[in-house]
Amino acid sequence: MKRSCGASTLISSACDTPSPPLPSTDSAERALEIALLLKEHPDCTCVLVTLIQQYQSRFQKPLHVNEIYTMKHVIDIQDYGGNRVARLLPAFRVRFDENHVHSQLEQPYCITHCSKNFIVNPDLDLPFVKIPFSIFVENVRQLMTQHNGSMPLASFPQCYAYSFEPLIDHNEGVPLEHYISCIKDIQIVTGQGVIKKVQFSHTQGVPFMPTPFDTSNMHVDMCAEVQQRLQQFSREVLDLLKNQGSHCRLPVSKFVSAYHQYFSRQCRVADYGFSKIIDLLAAVPKSVQILGDGNKRILTITHRCQMKRFTNDIIRILKNKPQRSMSISDIPMEYEMAYKKLFYVRDFGMCSLEDLVNERKSTIKLYRKERTELEIYATSNFEKDVVDMLRILPDFSIPFQKFIPSYHHHFGYQCKVQTYGFSRLIDLLEELTHVVKINEDKNGEKIVQLSATMTTRAMLLNIEQLVRKSQVPLKIRDLQAQYLQVYRNELNPEEFGVTSLEALLLTMTDKLEFHYTESDIAISVKEPNSTMIQLAKNVVLTLMLSQCQLSFWQLKQDMLVRFKQDLTLNICRTELRDYVEVIDQSVRLTPPMFFAYNVVVLLSTSDGRMPYDDFIVEYQRQTNSTHLLYPTDYGFPTMPRLFDAIQLVAQVRGRRNYKTIILNSEFRLGSYPHPTPFTPSMTPF
Repeated sequence: MKRSCGASTLISSACDTPSPPLPSTDSAERALEIALLLKEHPDCTCVLVTLIQQYQSRFQKPLHVNEIYTMKHVIDIQDYGGNRVARLLPAFRVRFDENHVHSQLEQPYCITHCSKNFIVNPDLDLPFVKIPFSIFVENVRQLMTQHNGSMPLASFPQCYAYSFEPLIDHNEGVPLEHYISCIKDIQIVTGQGVIKKVQFSHTQGVPFMPTPFDTSNMHVDMCAEVQQRLQQFSREVLDLLKNQGSHCRLPVSKFVSAYHQYFSRQCRVADYGFSKIIDLLAAVPKSVQILGDGNKRILTITHRCQMKRFTNDIIRILKNKPQRSMSISDIPMEYEMAYKKLFYVRDFGMCSLEDLVNERKSTIKLYRKERTELEIYATSNFEKDVVDMLRILPDFSIPFQKFIPSYHHHFGYQCKVQTYGFSRLIDLLEELTHVVKINEDKNGEKIVQLSATMTTRAMLLNIEQLVRKSQVPLKIRDLQAQYLQVYRNELNPEEFGVTSLEALLLTMTDKLEFHYTESDIAISVKEPNSTMIQLAKNVVLTLMLSQCQLSFWQLKQDMLVRFKQDLTLNICRTELRDYVEVIDQSVRLTPPMFFAYNVVVLLSTSDGRMPYDDFIVEYQRQTNSTHLLYPTDYGFPTMPRLFDAIQLVAQVRGRRNYKTIILNSEFRLGSYPHPTPFTPSMTPF
């Protein structure tokens, strides 16, 4: 008869002399497991306390003393030298010896390289090693081949020392169990009796059994909400190990207190559907690895997460390098400068820097896509959008995960990062280091917040909007109350380096006009500078008459001859930056003004005005384009935004199906050359 006994398989054969019947209950299976465990000890005898500890470690289930006392047909308990000793009864021992009961209980150690008296440490206390990874990988694979692809972890040091050099416990080394798990085609699995084994990933006939956790302790179903909580818990554990653990390692016995101290709250295991902390930690095996066994379990980060973490850390450093490259020997110094902490290779689970880089050499490749000038221009418009969106939010910040939906809600259209030459939002935001900074809160969630410079700019924009919406000049004494009511943030001048609100407002003399009275000061928005607007129109018109680009000295001369106005490079770079851009010693129209040039050409043949829908069709026909007019071709996300950018040249009047495009009077001049399609090969942008 074949009986499956949890972690063991027992085969009973009939014998001539009938043996005492065994109870056919769970206690019988437990008795046989204990008998098989005692067979591993000299003279089938073991101290009772040690037997209980080994049983619980091997089978991962509790065993009480009173249960052992009920097994008098198998075990004899006596006092010996002040200790209670459990001994397998001679009659039951004979049954094993005569093969009346064949045991297939998996041994926790290698029977080839270990003696029969080998005692397995119940805590699985393995050495910390410091061996070049390439040599270690080759040796382990050779060792696995000698053991037919599978061997117990507990006796791994003995087997390794038999074929190679002994594994020396090194203070600055890496835990052996973790180091073995770093090998790609090697895995550590749990076999019968909860024995950890090292085996090839493709070992035939040995099913993969990850370290189990007791699902009977779960009080709630593993629903989507619990899964979400487990993901959050996984991020918290990684954050705790990275910042509080010694070299990203933490004893399981200290986890609860360390969690409480770091996050300032208790780790409530029941919130995740468990009753034991070890079961909760085992439920996130992709992020956390539990080393050892018994009372000396150690928590660390899995090799997969360690490599991902190292990759992300190095990529952040490389992004700030002009050539996006650096010498391997410079990594420790650059790391310390970037993250303000010492660089230890063993923090990432490897023994040497070369091994760490070799593990990631196929991943850390920054192919910097050269963005076009149009994408760079579009990014400058996106910077303004980010400031405009964050300026009305508390603390000028937003969770990273809410950025895209909030952008859509705020502007009424989606944020397409491809428009700016990126494939991911995080890459786009990291490019705007002068605009936003990305931090992490205590829960590990990314937060996008305006930089200090842009915070001041956002606050000044808010003040300008308040003053603009006021029907009459706004009194300074009413400004702070209205600011708090509208933006839910206090207006504190000291945060911006000034002592009073009046001193803060004086930094906006280019935007605000001050009205002094006996009792207070009132402020209003200045009217646009008509002289500068006319200068901008004249410069744009002059460039349009010269195919949108001229050398600065030619432009300066044309302005003097045609309009009797002087022009400087500084004015072009500052006051006229929305209309022209300076490249070396040349001045050319910006992308939206190039679009305005095409508008002027089309509308010049129709008395300076055209229905909006007709314009779209006529534009495509005149430019011989294969697609409709795309605003992204000129650096803007939508057509209304594009037309808003060319109000200096043309206006859109009317609503919905009755919109009409009308040229401003200064641009209703003679015939111009036909517009050219806006393609990378035919446009200066």
